[in-house]
Formats: sequence, C-alpha cells, structure tokens
Amino acid sequence: MESIIHLLTVVFVQPLLNLLFLIYGVIPGHSFGIAVIILTAIIRFALWPLTAKQLHGQKKMQELAPDIAKVKQQSKGDKQKESQMLMELYKEKEISPFSACLPALLQFPFLIALYFVFQKSTHDVQALSGLLYAPIKSLPFIQSIIQNPSSFTPSLFGWINMATPSIPLALFAGITQYIQVKMLAPKKVPGSKDPQAQATQMMNYTFPLLTVFIAWRLPAALPLYWSVTNLISIGQQYIIMREEVEEMEEVKIVSKKTSTKALPKTKKQKAKKKKG
Repeated sequence: MESIIHLLTVVFVQPLLNLLFLIYGVIPGHSFGIAVIILTAIIRFALWPLTAKQLHGQKKMQELAPDIAKVKQQSKGDKQKESQMLMELYKEKEISPFSACLPALLQFPFLIALYFVFQKSTHDVQALSGLLYAPIKSLPFIQSIIQNPSSFTPSLFGWINMATPSIPLALFAGITQYIQVKMLAPKKVPGSKDPQAQATQMMNYTFPLLTVFIAWRLPAALPLYWSVTNLISIGQQYIIMREEVEEMEEVKIVSKKTSTKALPKTKKQKAKKKKG
C-alpha cells in the first residue's frame, strides 16, 4: 500500500503541487486563488482530447436511448437475449458503450492527486518543502514563505481563504455542476415512464446537491477547482454540441442533394424535354 501511495505521489501529486507553486510564485500579486484557477485551466485544456471523446460518447449513447428501450421491450426480461441484442446494436451503430466511461476513469487519478495537493498546500507549507523541486524552491517568493510560514496567505482576491471551507464557493460549485449536467441530459419524452430515464433525472439533482454538501466541508481551494472545471466543461460541451449540430446539418444537406439527383423524372418533365 505504501508503494502505491508513493507512486501516486511521485507521478501525480508532486508534479501538480510543483506546477501550482510555480504559478503561485511567478504571477503578479501572488494570489493563491488565481494560481488554483490557472492550474485548473491548464489541466482541463491538457485533458481536452479525453473530454471531447467522453462527450461524443455520451451524446451517442443518448441518441441511442430509444433503440435501447426497444431492445429491452423486445427481450421481455431475458437478460442474455437483451445483452446479445444490445451488442449487435452497438456494432451496427459503431458505438462503444465504454467510450464515455474510459476517459472519465483516466481522469480519476488527477482528481485524487488534486485533492491531496489542495489539502496539503493550504495547511502546512513548510512540510511541503520536501515535495517541491529545487527550481521551484529557489523562487524568491516561495523561499520567503518557506522561511516564514506565517506570511503564507492562501486567498482569492484577499477575501476568500482557500484553506477554510467557503459556503458561497460550495453553492457556486453545485450550481455550475447542475448547469453542466443539464446540458448533457437527454430530452424528456412526454408520457415516458422509463425507469432508467427517471433515475438519470434524479441524479441530475442529486449530484449537484452532493457536491455542495461535500464542498462546504473542504478547503475552499477544492470547490474553486470544481467551479472552474464546471465552467470550462460547460464551454467545451457547447463547442462539441455545436459541432455535432453542424455535422448533422451538413449530412442532411448532402442527403437532400443526393435524393434530389436520384429522383426519376416525371412524365411532365419528360414531355417538356421533348418539346425543348
């Protein structure tokens, strides 16, 4: 167990911690909150390819929801038959059911690492000096707070302490997560009583509330990270969804042109051609 913790520390926690303190040490004003925002943005844009793949996978699975519902009706409770029919459906539509889950799982180590980074960095800076790389420790501002820990003030704009819980940031994290989840939620079919759809609808409200409940018990740096992550994700989702709409419009135009060319000429059209 100790070897796993050491590996996670060396591979994930230490690099992220050093990047955070590098940003904190060089930005004008040395605002710890701004450093957290910049670090979050760097991580989200670095993970953009995985995020895009995850969003595409989620949208495809949502579009497939009516077909999946039909399969469940046709299988009539036979789980083996249902599983076989679903695999055939995925193969026909060229969709992997794990395409939305795998990128999220790959991002999980970063979330754990960031939790430890923010927990450690907001409490005992002097104890963290052993995890900082030599070039980071040599920065004048970082040197000064290691030598004089009482001068370390992890705040956002000087009024939100990143080391203590913040109810406004916790609420903002929950609100932004709700908006993000709502954007990806499939459209509700009137009169539909699909248990899976109802469960998804319930989760759309449960997860943001759970985020608020957890966030206001943690250092404010964590809900700040979640809030910025959600805001960037909302922007990324908007871009992905717009691209998909544009692609669908292009397909419709191409198919319309193709069908128009392929239509046989009517008798009137043939008669006009002969007269001409």
